[in-house]
Amino acid sequence: MSVPSRYPVLIIQGFLAPTLTNFVLKTRLKADGFLAEDVPLEGLNAGDIRDSARIVEMSVNAMLTRAGTKHVDLIGISMGGLIGLHYLRKLGGDEYVRRFIAIGTPFHGTHFARLMKALTFGRAPGAEQMIPGSDFLNELHDHDQKHKAEIYSLHTDADAFVSENAANMGDAKLVKSPHGIWPAGHYTPLFLKEDFKLIKEILLK
Repeated sequence: MSVPSRYPVLIIQGFLAPTLTNFVLKTRLKADGFLAEDVPLEGLNAGDIRDSARIVEMSVNAMLTRAGTKHVDLIGISMGGLIGLHYLRKLGGDEYVRRFIAIGTPFHGTHFARLMKALTFGRAPGAEQMIPGSDFLNELHDHDQKHKAEIYSLHTDADAFVSENAANMGDAKLVKSPHGIWPAGHYTPLFLKEDFKLIKEILLK
């Protein structure tokens, strides 16, 4: 099997975000010749991260068959990055993902999740799982094997919700974006052309 110049890309949206929030990023990837699709998570992606990771697993398997490749690239936005990491670490996804880009992902949690838990009246398991020190995060980081997938964490200081410390993880290469305007920097990597250039550079390495 020949090595493709562009691997298929699956995009996982963030907490309380419909797949529509991926539209600009996905459209730009497609315009540059990538096969890019959303992971079809239902509703606003507020459910249990473990359940969402199962949907990622099914989406990856389907994409591998459709594209005829051995690997895919994965992009996880905010909580989507935690979903992707759970897939890599707990569901065997490390075998099938070549590069994983997490954008504004709170690998070590975010205190903003406490507010989200309150605003959703405790009905959004994903919010509770993103609270620093949660059982989910402790389980997720109970991992001592070296990843086969290359992991990148894209972060900007303009992110008001996820700190650099929360986005930094030993297994990931931290990529700092100088773009974005506080406090909207958590979302700007999805829309700014300058940040798309960073994402594309990682995918084409």
